[in-house]
This record gives sequence, structure tokens and C-alpha cells, in this order.
Amino acid sequence: MARVSANRPGPSLLERVLMVVLLVWAVSASSLAAYNYLRAERLASDISSLSAALGAAESELRDLRARVVIVNVGIDYGNGTVRWFNSTPLPKGATVLKALLLVANRVEYTYGSWGAYVASIDGVAEKKIAPNEGYSWLWYIYDREKGAWILGPVASDQYELPDGSTVKWIYEHWKF
Repeated sequence: MARVSANRPGPSLLERVLMVVLLVWAVSASSLAAYNYLRAERLASDISSLSAALGAAESELRDLRARVVIVNVGIDYGNGTVRWFNSTPLPKGATVLKALLLVANRVEYTYGSWGAYVASIDGVAEKKIAPNEGYSWLWYIYDREKGAWILGPVASDQYELPDGSTVKWIYEHWKF
């Protein structure tokens, strides 16, 4: 039996270059896919960790908000100057006087049978012009329902501020 040998020519140069290009492309694409997969897994893990941390922070914030009130405090010096301290955090149960002591630079007050009496805020002190006339510090709370400022019903050390309230100290002229 005679052997028939097939004499086939090998791949051409063009075919070899194309095979090398396809091989490089396949290795590169596989490497890039593996890299992106691992990166996506790390990002998913990071997102999971951050989500857990955010949940813990939100829980702490809820606990803190249960112990804090946020109020707005204004000081009207009676000369056109009004200073506002908006979104002031105070411990729950804080009074109007405590809010003033927190935001003002200097407060002078005394305690009497009616409660605390504020005589001076930031160097602006009460002043008597006559026995029945003068200037004093009075505090007001804003009534949202009425849309008006209401004179404080008790001494400033006896009124606990609810969350979201707005109070204003006004240096006022009085006469009776």
C-alpha cells in the first residue's frame, strides 16, 4: 500500500498575524473581565459596609434627636440691630434662659420670687427713665397658629422650649 502524503502548505503570514491578534485580544478581554468582576465584588462589599455604617449613624442620630431640641433664638437690641441664632441645638428640657445664655456673649440676671429676671444682654442694660417708665428685656415666643409674637407667659428660666420653637428677646420701652 502506498502512502499518500498530503503536502499542505502551513498557515500564511496573514493567518499567523490574525491568530496572534485574536489570542492577544482574548487574553486581554478575559483579563479585563476578571479585573472588572473583582472590582465590582469589592465595590459591592464596600457598599454593604457603608450601608451598615449609615444605618448605625442614623440610629445614633435618632437617639441624639430624642435628647435634643432645635430652636431659633433672636435678640432685638431696640436700636434696629437684631441677631438671630437659627437651628440652635439645646438639650431637651432647656429653658428660654438657657438658650439665651448659650447664644449671647454676656447676660446679667437675678433670681426673684417670680423666677429669673434678665437685666442686661451683651452690655445693653435695663434703664429707668422715671418711676413708671423705662427700658427692659422681655422675651416672646412665636405662635405659628396665630402668626404673632406672644409675650412669655412665665419667667424665662421656667419655660421649657419645645422642639422647633422660635423665641426673641426684645429691649423694649415700657410705660404705665
